[in-house]
Amino acid sequence: MSLRKIWLLILIVVSVTAISANTIILTFLTDRYFSDYLNESYELHVGQLTDYTTKALSSEEISYSQMAIELESHINDPIIEIKLYDPSGQLIIDVGGENYMTSSMMNNMMGGWMMDQVMDLSSQETRQIEISSDNQTLGIINITIHSLAENSFIARRFKSALLINSMFAIGIAIIAAVIIGMIISRKMSKSLKETEKLASDIQLGKEVKLFPSGIKEVNGIRESLMELHARLRMKQTTRKSLIDQLVHQTRTPLTILQTHLEAIEDGIIEANTNELNVCQNQIKDIKSIISNMSSMIDAGSDIDELKIERFELYPLLRQIQQGLMAQFKKKQIQLELLSDEKIWMKTDKYKLSQSIYNIVTNAYKYTGEGGIVRISYILSNGMLIIKIQDTGIGIAHHEADKVFDAYYRSSITSNIQGNGLGLYIVKENIESIKGKVMLQSQLDVGTTFSIELPQEILKK
Repeated sequence: MSLRKIWLLILIVVSVTAISANTIILTFLTDRYFSDYLNESYELHVGQLTDYTTKALSSEEISYSQMAIELESHINDPIIEIKLYDPSGQLIIDVGGENYMTSSMMNNMMGGWMMDQVMDLSSQETRQIEISSDNQTLGIINITIHSLAENSFIARRFKSALLINSMFAIGIAIIAAVIIGMIISRKMSKSLKETEKLASDIQLGKEVKLFPSGIKEVNGIRESLMELHARLRMKQTTRKSLIDQLVHQTRTPLTILQTHLEAIEDGIIEANTNELNVCQNQIKDIKSIISNMSSMIDAGSDIDELKIERFELYPLLRQIQQGLMAQFKKKQIQLELLSDEKIWMKTDKYKLSQSIYNIVTNAYKYTGEGGIVRISYILSNGMLIIKIQDTGIGIAHHEADKVFDAYYRSSITSNIQGNGLGLYIVKENIESIKGKVMLQSQLDVGTTFSIELPQEILKK
C-alpha cells in the first residue's frame, strides 16, 4: 500500500472515530437534558391546568366551551388528552385524543418517520387529579400522557434529528477528511517523489540543486542527501587532485633527468661523479613517488603522514641547484645559492624539497632569458626563513592570494604550459610541517617567495 493510501485511511478512521465518539457523548447528554425538560414542562402544565380548572369551576362566568379552548392549549407532549368530569362523574370536556393522535402521526410522517415509529398506545398512562375548593369537590380531571417522556412524539423526533444530523456530520467529516487527505498526501507524495529523483540524480552523478520542501522530515532527508553528494564530489575531486599531483611531482625529476642526459649527450656537461649523483637523486625521487602511488590514488587513505628525518639544509639546497642548473643554463638564467650556513633540520625532507623545487621551477617558467633566480636562508626571531627570489614577470596584487589555489592560473600566464598545482602543493606541504609560505611581487620586476619554519623543529 502506498504512503498516500495509508495516510488517507488513517485520516478517515481518525475523523470517523472522533465524530462518532463526539456524537455519542453529545446525544446522550442532549437526550438526558431534553427528557428533563419535557418532565419539567409536563409538571408545569399540570400545575397550570389544576389552577385554571379550580378557578373556572368556581366561577359561573366561564362556560364549558371557553374552558375546552383553554384546556386544549395545554395539549402538548407528553400530554395527549385531557378529560374533565363533574363531581358525579359525568364527562363535561374532552380535548385531544384521536384528533391529536392523527395530527401527530401526520406531522411525524411528513418529518420522514414511518408509521411504526408513532407512539404505541400501550405506552400511555392516565393521571387523575381531583379539583376541590374549600374541601368541596368541584370536579375530576384526567390527564393522559406518555408513560415515559422519552416515548413522546417530540422526544422521538428529537432523537431522530440527532441521529440524522450525526450521520450528516460523519458524512461531512469523511468528505472533508478525503479532500484534505488528498491535498496533503499529494503534497507529501510530490515531495517524496522529488526526493527520490534527487537521490537518483546523485547516484547517476548529475548536477543537482536543493529545493526546500514544506515537510521538515523531507527537508532533513534532502539535506542529508546533498551532504552525501558533496562528500562524494569532494572525494572525487580529491582523487583527481591527488592524481594531478602525482603527475606534477613526477614531471620535475623526469624533466631534470631529461635535461641532464641531453646535456651530457650534447657534450655540454661532463658525465662525472657529480652529474651521476644528480641523476641518481632524481631517480630516488621518482621511486619515492611511485612507492606512494597507491595511497595517493586511494583518497580514503592517509597520504599526509609525515616522514620525519634529520638532515642538513645546505646540501639539500645545493642538490636542488645542481639538479636544475642544466636547464637554467640552457635558458640563460642564473641560479644562485647565496647562503651556506650549516643548519640541521628535523622534518619531512621530501615535502620541503618538493616545495622548494616547485617554487624554483615556477621561477624558471616565468623568468625570461638573462634573468636571475636566487636561493637564500637565514635564522631570524626563532624562525628559519628560506627565500627564492626571481626577476620574472611578477604577479598582480589582486591575484596574490589566488595563486595558492588548486588549478588557478593567472591570465598573463595562459601561454605558458602548466596546470596550476605547483604552488597549491607548496602551500599544502609547508603547512603540513607547521610552516607557512608568503610572497611579495611586482609586475615586470619579480617575485619573492618566503618559506618560514619554526626554529624548534631545527636541530644543529
